[in-house]
Amino acid sequence: MSNIDFEESSGNVFEDLGFDSVTADRLTHKAELVGVLHRLQQERDLSQVAFSRLVGIPQPRLSKLYSGKIAGMSTDKLLDAIAKLGGHVTIRVEPHPAPAVAGRVEMELA
Repeated sequence: MSNIDFEESSGNVFEDLGFDSVTADRLTHKAELVGVLHRLQQERDLSQVAFSRLVGIPQPRLSKLYSGKIAGMSTDKLLDAIAKLGGHVTIRVEPHPAPAVAGRVEMELA
């Protein structure tokens, strides 16, 4: 039996794929929003066709999102779709405690 080499994850699959940390965080947020949409579809027991009509995303595009192809879909479009389904989306901007240091974007899902 041969040994299998593996590398431990950084905790962010997009960083592991070589994206810089800012891009990796944004892609993670987008993927999490797609997960919210998928959960909302399942909770409503709707087909992708019916669900796509509700959220305003064409069914073929929705299918691609669910399979991980998130490039080309804006975070705004995903947030709008969640809001159309009754999701309460809040965006809050706070001053950073150390102004000379770059802030970051965080997302919290309820």
